[in-house]
Amino acid sequence: MYEVIYGEDTVQHPTRAEAITAAKELSAENARGMIQVQDQDRRERMTYQNGELISYDYETRRS
Repeated sequence: MYEVIYGEDTVQHPTRAEAITAAKELSAENARGMIQVQDQDRRERMTYQNGELISYDYETRRS
């Protein structure tokens, strides 16, 4: 399960591919907004702006 986060709104998507597609579309529609995608464990995080990936983080350490 992946979450697409825009401001205070959060939408869940069952697959990574669906979440990425939604984030690209949302960020392309609102050029000034940044859209975040993260997995349910919050280990993988992606940030999209203007329809493009601008940041990718994957936490390899467990706390």
